[in-house]
Amino acid sequence: MKKKILVLAIVACLAIMAIAGASLAYFTDTDDATNVFTSGKVDITLNEVFDEETAQLIPGVDIQKDVTVSLSEDSVESYVWYTYAIPSALDNDDASKNIIHVNHAGRNWLAYRENTKYWADGQTEATPEDQCWIVDYEVEKNVTIDGVAYNVYTVLYNGTLEAGEETTIGMTKVYCDTKVDYDNESGKYTLYGEDIGFDLNNVKIIVTAYAIQAATFENVEDAYNAYNAQMAAIPENAVDID
Repeated sequence: MKKKILVLAIVACLAIMAIAGASLAYFTDTDDATNVFTSGKVDITLNEVFDEETAQLIPGVDIQKDVTVSLSEDSVESYVWYTYAIPSALDNDDASKNIIHVNHAGRNWLAYRENTKYWADGQTEATPEDQCWIVDYEVEKNVTIDGVAYNVYTVLYNGTLEAGEETTIGMTKVYCDTKVDYDNESGKYTLYGEDIGFDLNNVKIIVTAYAIQAATFENVEDAYNAYNAQMAAIPENAVDID
């Protein structure tokens, strides 16, 4: 009898649980989180102090050509550099044979920054390393631009630029060598009496500035190499869509 009552009790309990199970409710909740990402950008300006109207190539006379690079207020931190291209006919591996010389501010040149000979008037300490330039980091010879052969020099800014900042002065002057002369009879420009084979009335020195985000790179050399690798990977027939 007791076993029968026990069995009935168990069956009754299971029946109650089955009924209750059909109407169970749990405390639950859901939530969505939407993360908004904004796109950073790199926007630079190449600045020059240069008066083209008075830029006459007279042997031994300096022509001011101060070059800096600035980053816009809404840009991300960036590495920057510039290239300058000189007609190959006017540039020589032996500087004593150069027709045209390009000078950089020695005080801002990483290799010379501690040499007081190159300091500006009133300067009392060396330019910080991250505000210096690595001059002539790379040279590419005889690059054809608009049908003219150029030697292209790369100058890297050793540190980074924050939004709104400007580099120190890199290139600072250009001048024609004192040994250059003009032969009135032949109408040719000469060096050591020999025709240089180039018209000094039409000399173009091309300066181009570049920038790349600083994030993911340890130094400007890495950034520069990555930029070149990226450019090299772009197909020649790629179409630029605005």
